[in-house]
Amino acid sequence: MGQITDQLKSTIANLNLFSNNKLMLLLLWSRLSYFISDFSWYLVFNIIFFGFFLFFIYKIFKSKAAQTKKKLLLSLACFFIISIFTFSGFEAYFRYVYDKSDGLGFLRVNSKWHKRHVVHNSYFYRDRDFSIEKQKSVKRIGVMGDSITFGGGIENVNDRFSNLLEKKLRENGYTVEVYNLGKPGYDTDGEIAEYQNVKNLNFDIIIWQYFLNDIQPQGKSTGTPIISQESKKGEIITFFSNKSFFFDFLYWRFSAKYDKTFKLLENADLTQYKKEQILRFHKQIISNFVNELNNEGKKVLVIIFPFVHLIGPEYPASEIHQDISSYFKDQGVTVIDLLELLKDKKAEDLIASKFDSHPNEEVHKLASEELYKKIIDYLN
Repeated sequence: MGQITDQLKSTIANLNLFSNNKLMLLLLWSRLSYFISDFSWYLVFNIIFFGFFLFFIYKIFKSKAAQTKKKLLLSLACFFIISIFTFSGFEAYFRYVYDKSDGLGFLRVNSKWHKRHVVHNSYFYRDRDFSIEKQKSVKRIGVMGDSITFGGGIENVNDRFSNLLEKKLRENGYTVEVYNLGKPGYDTDGEIAEYQNVKNLNFDIIIWQYFLNDIQPQGKSTGTPIISQESKKGEIITFFSNKSFFFDFLYWRFSAKYDKTFKLLENADLTQYKKEQILRFHKQIISNFVNELNNEGKKVLVIIFPFVHLIGPEYPASEIHQDISSYFKDQGVTVIDLLELLKDKKAEDLIASKFDSHPNEEVHKLASEELYKKIIDYLN
């Protein structure tokens, strides 16, 4: 009987091994098929050019030209074919390997990054599925915000400040659920509207992530036409960019338009805070929403993120930080202003990547630690 059982176990193990190997082969085949299909034009051109290269080399050796001329022609032919292969190699790298986000969404590789790292739940947030039902012992925390809360430039959602906060709270014995409600491109108006869509989730605490472009009115942002205009390229550039990820990367890497766009957006955002009527209206929206949350019995905590790519001795928005922070405090809200903790650091150590000025994992970690210090007062 024991021998039969052992044989049965061995058979099952072999079947599982066969099944796993089969799945691996199917996966490899699907990826290879996709590569051949997606990269077919480059493969065909490389084969054709290599054929021409061999034919050209043959003709050179058969010719009666002088040795000096032959060497020159050989050098040119080798340089040409190596250039073709090198370009194709870089093209394959930027199509299938390169994995950095683009904060403005200009680069073609940005769509690849989102496909790899962004998964939405049934509420269309970048988080696990939300549950309407909540146990009595659970404290539910909603984190409102824009692309920073969403995790722009953050590959692993577990490295976002909301996820890090939930992990630390649970490790220290708190029974909590932290739901990430971040929406890229949203300003204060849009974030409040999003909250109305999920208020039935019965949050106990609201963490409101604030950024210094949140004053922009929803649907009328002065930044939208800037991005639309600066993302445009000439017809020839557009043609080659549509054909090549590598060419597109090189164009934006060496184009002055990218840095120019950041500067234009910065000016457009900060200018809004200098317009008294717009600022007064913005503050009234904040006040009304805080009152709404208070009437619902919610605890409110605000965390203000600076322009991390502008951090330095001449940071241009210090006064705005102070004004907005003071206004939130006047509404009875606990405020964390990360500018105070980041102002002495280097901007390049704080951004997600060369093309993405969103805060990186280190900034998110710092934000989670500061939030933890404040939020435990609400939980105890």
